[in-house]
This record gives sequence, C-alpha cells and structure tokens, in this order.
Amino acid sequence: MTNLILRAEWRRFIRQRTHLWVLATLGALLCMSAVWSGLSARELRELNAQEMAVWEQVRARAREGAAAMEAATPRDDTKAMMAAFQFARLGAPPAHLSALGGLALGTGTFDLLSPTMRVTVESRHTDARKSDRISNPLLEDLGPPDFATLVALLLPLAVLGLCYGLVQEDREQGRWRLVIAQCAQPWKVFAIALCIRAAMAWAVAAGASLIGFALDPGSTWHAMGVWLATLAAFASCWTALAGLFCLLPVSSGAAALGMLGAWLLATFVVPAALAGMADSQAPMPSRLMAVAELRAAQQEAEVHMEDHLAAWYAAHPADRPALRDSHTWPVSFLPRYLAQDLKVRPLMAAFDETRARRFVLLERWSWLSPGLALAMTADRLAGIDAPRYARHVNAVNSYEDAWRAYFVPRIMSYRGLTAEHYDKLPMFQPLAMRADRTRWRGAMALSILAIALSAAVVLGRAGLQRH
Repeated sequence: MTNLILRAEWRRFIRQRTHLWVLATLGALLCMSAVWSGLSARELRELNAQEMAVWEQVRARAREGAAAMEAATPRDDTKAMMAAFQFARLGAPPAHLSALGGLALGTGTFDLLSPTMRVTVESRHTDARKSDRISNPLLEDLGPPDFATLVALLLPLAVLGLCYGLVQEDREQGRWRLVIAQCAQPWKVFAIALCIRAAMAWAVAAGASLIGFALDPGSTWHAMGVWLATLAAFASCWTALAGLFCLLPVSSGAAALGMLGAWLLATFVVPAALAGMADSQAPMPSRLMAVAELRAAQQEAEVHMEDHLAAWYAAHPADRPALRDSHTWPVSFLPRYLAQDLKVRPLMAAFDETRARRFVLLERWSWLSPGLALAMTADRLAGIDAPRYARHVNAVNSYEDAWRAYFVPRIMSYRGLTAEHYDKLPMFQPLAMRADRTRWRGAMALSILAIALSAAVVLGRAGLQRH
C-alpha cells in the first residue's frame, strides 16, 4: 500500500508544472552561485600559494644582497642594518588563515575579514598599515552572496512553494474527499507527499553543493558530509513547518501568507533578536574609545621615545653598539613601536575575543533560526568562524613576537643579517586543519528541531479528516 501511495504521489508531483518550475529556478540560481563560489575558492587557494612563491623570491634577493655586503671591504654596518630593517619591516612571509574543506561555502567572508596578515617590526595596527587606502568593508560592494547564504534564503522559499495548497487547495476543489474515501489512513498520503517535496528540495541543493565542492581543489569529504547532513536537516525543518500550516483550517492563500510570515520571522527577525541578546551579554567594545586609546598610546610612545630607547639598551647590554652615542631612524624608533604595541594589542584583541564569544552564544540559540544555523555551520566548515579567527590572530601575534626577537637585536646592534640568517627565518605555524565536533552542532540542532516539528505534524494529523 505504501509503495502504491508513493508512486501515485510521485506522479502527481511531477505532473504539476509549478513544482518543476520551482525546482528548476532553485537549481539554476544555486548552480550559478556554486560555480562562482567554487571558482572563488580555487582562486583564493592559488593566490595564497602565489604569495608564498613571491616571498621566496624576495627572500632569495635579500640573501644575495647580504652575501654581497659580507664580501665588501670594509663592511658598512649602517647599510647592513638598514637592509635588515627594510626586510623585517616589509618582507615577512604572509601569515595565512588556512582555509578548511568547506571554503566554497563562504569565500565572501574570507575576503571581508582579510585573513592574510604580515607581521613587522613596526606596528601592523597603525603606522605599518599595508593597505593602499583606508576603507570600511561594510560600506563597500560585497558582490554576490556566499553559496551558503543563498541556500539559507532560497531553499525555504522553494519548500514553501512546493507545499503550497497541498491540502487546502484540494479541499477547496473537492478532491480531498476522494482521498479520504479511498484511503483508510490519509495521513500516509500527506506524509509521503511531504517527504517527496523535502527530498527533491534537498536533492537540488545537494547537487549544486557538489558542484561547488568539486571546483574547490581543497575541499574534503568530511566537510561535504557535514554540509549535506546539515542541509538535509534544514530542508526537513522547513518541510515539517510547511506541513503544520497545511493542517490549519484556513484557505490556501492564508496558509501561504502564514508560511511566508514564518520565513520572514525565522530568517530576519529572530537573528536580529539574537543579535540584540548578544549585545546585552557580550557587548562589542567601543570603536571610538579604541581609536582614542590607540592615539593616546601612539602619543605616549612618541613623547617618551628616548626613554624607550634607553630602556631597551639597558635591558640588552650585549646589543649596545660600540662607539655610537646617538641614534636616528629606524633604530631610535623600534623601541617606541614595541612599547606602543604592548598597549595597542589588547585593544585589538578585545574585538576578536568578543566576536568569538558572540559567535558561540549565537550558535547556542541558532536553532531558533534555521537559516542562521546553516550559515554558522558554513562558517565552521570554511574555517572562518569567529573563534577560529581569534585563535589565528593570537598565532599571528606570537609569530610577530618571534619575528621581532629575531630581527630587533640585529638591527639595534647594527650587525644586520648575514646570508645564513635568511635561511633560518622564523616561519608562521598556521592553525591545525583538523576536524572537530563543533561542526556537527548545526546539524544536530536542526535535526532535533525537525523531529519536534514532525511530531507536531503527527499530533495534528486529525485535521486531515476535515472535508
């Protein structure tokens, strides 16, 4: 009997052109987004590899220059010091936040957060800014939305379109009486119809996802499996919710408006409310106050520049150059930057740490908004979630300390670097690319929500007996 109902409902589904148009439109939009996201992920990975290749060339040229200065007689200490300073200032290798296997799901977020950093002996937060211009990324054109964002927006609309009038329209046209008369358990017809719609919506989104993963050379089977499982739970949530509206004793138009209102509420209103809750429990630091404290740190370091210079040589007597009573830039400035960063770094770290706390807080309640849960899972799979980004910044800070410890004594002592020193430069150790359980949180939360909504549908199945 179940197989007979399944075949009948499948024929009924595919013979309605509206269903085919909805699936075709959804598939076309998602496939275009998947191709764009997959190619962007490939380009980002290739760009990172190219940057490292360019840095190797820069290091090789610096090494040749150091060898030439070693061979010169007499050796110019000031020139050797300046060459070491220029390389330490601008020649550090890029410190990349290594993308994970789901990069194709969130390439736009990677571009927005600029996960590639370069350490320096100056201050990368203020004076040593490497960007060509100061800009606010929130005011710039961000381009097409990420693939995960598009899925979170469009898949629920497609499910609602497929489920429109599933029961109410048949009642209005008098066909539902025949279903009840010919089937002892009409809830089976309804359940199978919902399952077909959920499966078809998931299949279209999953097929587009596979295209994006296939175009990304760094994608992994684990990321793909987690994403497809989360996508299945996401489609099940919306299908079960649509089923609840189909059971209501209202017209098909009223049910459609109710489903659309639920989509607007869950997609836009609930995330805004959760953000408000995060603001109260983990408020972001004041950017205005941070700028004011940053400028104060700069001013204090500049006013006491001579004191910082004397304090550095007092702490490193072995690196005090002989026969030099006065120092000019850059030697006179380096201790100033070191002292300045002791105050600036905590200011910058406060923003990243707060973002990480807010992300965890929102993730805990993201089941209230299935779209938010899906998007946060995508961030986890891409490796650009706020907690991981905060750990990346800490790793960059540690690497910058090692970089400065390697170069600053050789600059302050006017020794410079020999050719061999360029072979032993400190190298950045990126974050591990291991899988963790946090990536399954979205799938588990959405699965529990789907089960709860499905149970509500089962409890309300008595409404199917109405003619």
